[in-house]
Amino acid sequence: MRASIHSIVLKLASHCNLNCSYCYVYNHEDHGFQTRPNFLSDEVLDALLGRMRDYSAARKDHGWTVGFHGGEPTLVGMDRMRRIIARAREVLGEKLEAVSLQTNATLIDSAWARALLDDRVAVSVSLDGNAAAHDAFRVDHKGRGSYAETVRGIRALQDAGHDLNVLCVLNPWSSGREAYGHIRSLDVKRMDFLFPDVSHDNHAALYGMLPPLPVARYMNGVFDAWMEEDNPRVTVRFFRDLLQRLLGSRGVTDTFSSGRSGYVIVETDGEIEANDALRVCADGIARSSVNVVTHGFDDLAQGRPLVHQAVTEGFPLPQGCRSCPERDLCGGGYLPHRYSKARGFDNPSVWCADLLDIFSHVRTRLALHDAALAS
Repeated sequence: MRASIHSIVLKLASHCNLNCSYCYVYNHEDHGFQTRPNFLSDEVLDALLGRMRDYSAARKDHGWTVGFHGGEPTLVGMDRMRRIIARAREVLGEKLEAVSLQTNATLIDSAWARALLDDRVAVSVSLDGNAAAHDAFRVDHKGRGSYAETVRGIRALQDAGHDLNVLCVLNPWSSGREAYGHIRSLDVKRMDFLFPDVSHDNHAALYGMLPPLPVARYMNGVFDAWMEEDNPRVTVRFFRDLLQRLLGSRGVTDTFSSGRSGYVIVETDGEIEANDALRVCADGIARSSVNVVTHGFDDLAQGRPLVHQAVTEGFPLPQGCRSCPERDLCGGGYLPHRYSKARGFDNPSVWCADLLDIFSHVRTRLALHDAALAS
């Protein structure tokens, strides 16, 4: 049985070369980035790896996955990232099961792509659909769109042999069907679509001007396009997870869950945090006050109770969800989307109506598909 914490999201850089307007790190409620070192130091890295080694040693058959994140992690430079990977494998050995990178890809060239392939790093690239949808939000610090640079990075990765994954934050003003088609036109076979990260307190200001069910319309378009293509080699993680849950499996993401996350964020200064997207809820809410330089992961209970609960225990189903027929499927929704200052996490997801519409749409399409096969 795996231990409570099995994955580290490691912040290599605390700043970014882009200034995406929806970013939960820099453009929402939290301001912790202002006081952190720009880059992860050797001291913090070695402390972290020692804590990971000790944590695994105390648990039978325990392994780690590490995901490099930021800010933009490639800002550390290719040589520095390769040294970090080499050091992690030296300290953790076979306990390090996988290394991944989440990047905007604007700095990726052929040398970067080759190095990441040689170092067996799985790469996910943030791309929000076509140029118009992507550049509406994913801009640099001068307000210029980043689509062309991101696609150039994707091409470099593909040319080197990467089977990359695309993460698309859905733009509710655009078409999900078109986004899916555009990503597929780039010969990407693995993708995920992420809901905009908001809480009940800031949803109306950011998305209240939209007509009802904007996320459902977008996601239903993605599902229809995926179903119509009917290509078993193409994976949409959101719907793969949803279908697994419909079939009675637990699923693999925390998109539909009140349960523990099982992973932690480690910042450039070594502080352990909970789910990054909690930053949309309130300033400092994801901070534990526990640091790998002075504490191990078993000491997380000594920090802020909310972080320990999010990582190792999970939250009860919201009161408003307990009579819902979809409660076991949805789990109340993604934890950050449940928050309000008035009730904490005791709210259904801010995207509750959209989720219910998506569930209904998927079930209807599957029934029609099964009926067509039977006829």
